[in-house]
Amino acid sequence: MMLLQHIRPQTIRSLCRRPQYRALPIFTSSVLKCRLSSTVAPAPKPGVRKARFPERLIIYHAGTGRTVFLGCLKVTTIFICAFFCAVMAPTHFYSEESNWVAAGAVMVSGLVPVSVVAYISSPFVTYIHLRLPIFARQSQEMLLRYSKSLPKNAELDITTMNFIGKPRVARVKVGDLRAVKERFGFANYCRDTKLLNSKRSWWMGKAVRQFGVTNEKSGVMGGEVWENVAKGIAKNSKI
Repeated sequence: MMLLQHIRPQTIRSLCRRPQYRALPIFTSSVLKCRLSSTVAPAPKPGVRKARFPERLIIYHAGTGRTVFLGCLKVTTIFICAFFCAVMAPTHFYSEESNWVAAGAVMVSGLVPVSVVAYISSPFVTYIHLRLPIFARQSQEMLLRYSKSLPKNAELDITTMNFIGKPRVARVKVGDLRAVKERFGFANYCRDTKLLNSKRSWWMGKAVRQFGVTNEKSGVMGGEVWENVAKGIAKNSKI
């Protein structure tokens, strides 16, 4: 009894109190899957190899400087034509002297530059993309082997510029292209678009028939792929 009198009440309460256990977190199956997927990297599937090249591979590029210059030239000649035909020509025609000859000459001087630039720059090719099958995308060796023996149905996406300099893409089969020399040498490849134009609506305009590849080397992957494609197109012209 004497021993119990010397024990403090706080000590007795702490001894009689039930021990408290901290609740463990409950993990459901969805939480465990989320945790495992975020911490454990998935094992690569056997036999599956990541492709080295994209399905749409660029094989020709005309050059950024040349493309930008030609686009600016197109827009500049359009503004010059609009200024000469809408401002200068009416000013000469409605002047006190009313010189219609001078007004006509001013209008022609505005129409000639835009017409010449549009004629010679319409076939200008900025990009060429080659669509690759899955086996040709695995290595450079397989890519070069495929480009050397292209099938007739191999597809090229050829990008040119329209009248105002906006890019336009024409999907062409290698077997449809022929090597030519048209538009004073500015167009060196062409295709037959009669059947394609017959299926197009009038508001879509005519399909691009002529293409001008101006650079001797493409500047992409050493130009090897484009050289092989150009040789394949040259064979079509001999048939």
